[in-house]
Amino acid sequence: MDNNWKPKIWVAIALGVILQAFTFLYLNRPKIFWVYFLLSCVVSIIDWKFQTFFSVVFSLICPIHALFVVKHFKHATKRGWYSTRWGLPVICATYFVSVFLFRSFLYEPFIFPSASMRPTINQGNHLVVKKLGFGTYGTYGMDLISSAVSSSNLMQRGKLYAFYPPHTDTPFVKRLMAIPGDKVAIRDNAIRVNGALLTKDRLYKTDDVTVYQQQLDGISYSIQHINGQRSKDMEVVVVPENSYFFLGDNRDNSADSRVWGYVTGDRIIGEVLYIIE
Repeated sequence: MDNNWKPKIWVAIALGVILQAFTFLYLNRPKIFWVYFLLSCVVSIIDWKFQTFFSVVFSLICPIHALFVVKHFKHATKRGWYSTRWGLPVICATYFVSVFLFRSFLYEPFIFPSASMRPTINQGNHLVVKKLGFGTYGTYGMDLISSAVSSSNLMQRGKLYAFYPPHTDTPFVKRLMAIPGDKVAIRDNAIRVNGALLTKDRLYKTDDVTVYQQQLDGISYSIQHINGQRSKDMEVVVVPENSYFFLGDNRDNSADSRVWGYVTGDRIIGEVLYIIE
């Protein structure tokens, strides 16, 4: 590599603003890159969790630090391949493509916007959704593939799933209550699946709601009813092939399959793995 090479100031500053930590690869400073890169990852998680904007600070600090490095650049430093005109673009492209593919096909974070899943999920909680095998892939508003769930074993009654309802492309999260071929009925806030009554045990009561513990197929979860609210009854229905019936845990304050119908397999995004308050 050329030991007489010296980085250009305007390139270093521009990369510092746009790519932040990656500018230090161009500046032939891999150790500094790793420090900023790891810090930016931590700060990005903090920003996601608390809805802050600390990561913006890196777009100010990195170009200033880059300018300092250029001003004190040592010509005798052996130039690494990662700082070349082909090395840096390859590294950046690989990184951003990897992030895109990871979010598209493996795991994707979401922020829950409503109260429809209380007491399980509160408004503003952060969710991590597992996507592999569910067939609906894409991220950042881009759809790559939309196919049916690869295996019916992935769809288990009682679990939480992210999906696109039939009426919108905005992701929803609800609890799966019935799978294809199941019979579902609701009367006086009591749910029957295939004729079996889902029992519920009262946990506590406030002035506004009553919270219950319910079980479905061995999965235990909490639901709530608004005190004095009229039951949203539903006569017996049979869930169609390749379709799923979802309900919100906040049973009297949730738009779900009682309102907009079934969710087909090609609209399932994935299973909710983690809920971060």
